[in-house]
Amino acid sequence: MAVYKVKLDQGVVPTKDTLIQLGDSINVYPIAIGTWQWGDKHVWGWTPEAEKDAKEAFDAAHKLGVPFYDTAEVYGDGESEKELSRFRKVYSAEEQEKQIIATKFFPHQHRTQFPAVLFSALKDSLDRIGIHKVDLYQIHAPIHPAAIEVVADALADAFDAGLVKSVGVSNYGLGEIERMHAALKKRGIQLASNQVSFSLVRTIPEKDGLIKLCHDLGVGILAYSPIGMGILSGKYRVNDPAPVGREKVFDSLEKGQLQNLLDSLKRLAEKYDRPQSAIALNWCIAKGTIPLGGARNASQVEQNVLALGFILSPEDVAELDRFSFKGVNNDSWKHG
Repeated sequence: MAVYKVKLDQGVVPTKDTLIQLGDSINVYPIAIGTWQWGDKHVWGWTPEAEKDAKEAFDAAHKLGVPFYDTAEVYGDGESEKELSRFRKVYSAEEQEKQIIATKFFPHQHRTQFPAVLFSALKDSLDRIGIHKVDLYQIHAPIHPAAIEVVADALADAFDAGLVKSVGVSNYGLGEIERMHAALKKRGIQLASNQVSFSLVRTIPEKDGLIKLCHDLGVGILAYSPIGMGILSGKYRVNDPAPVGREKVFDSLEKGQLQNLLDSLKRLAEKYDRPQSAIALNWCIAKGTIPLGGARNASQVEQNVLALGFILSPEDVAELDRFSFKGVNNDSWKHG
């Protein structure tokens, strides 16, 4: 297996055997499975009956050689983490070692007493997942009432306590990443990752220089919503009504530009003999990121894995760039 630091080198064809080193302690696959949908009732309409499909998605990722799962304590109010625990139980200890688990601490405003609040949340997450140490522990958003340096010390304490293999953040902007990186460096710890919304319908992390800054600091980029919450999958047409819970994202896009983008994705899907979703994910990989493709079922995992085994040509990347959207940050929690 080839291991690349922070991101794949330009032009390298991603496969399940091309690993990426995040931080100093973990090697991850070039794509991951996002598990927000598992247990979430508000946006994704989860029901208990959907657990069977989620289990099949989990198993498919393991079978296809990309068992990298991203969850969070707030996904389904802990249900996503609990499902991961149930799904893992049928696997041997050796098989579980190959499964990479990332989860997140949500900085609610009442969580002010660091490091105690972080340790409490982390131990609850570990209990729900059924593990003693998590591969990657992330701060969900830069909205914590405590200073970044205080939160960094709490993450470092968790690392020193042997509860996490690596630490990351999510939705952090330029200045916030610099401060978190510097604070952890003082404790001898490399910030492993910054998880941000990045796709062809939200390229602001690249255009504002965040991706480059992170790479320069040795910080990997995990790209969530890499298919634009389904917009780029080919499942929806420009004038279709937005799915319930996703209206804001769908309705914010100019229809003519979106049609051009979808037409380009369709053309490239035919050229590379891949589904549109795989083209959108491969574009993320070509930009030096690790896409977290959400998957409700095994079929969606199988489509995501088709993003491996090829790399878009520079000309094809440029064509998609031409019709992409910049998107925006906000003052509440999405700073990156």
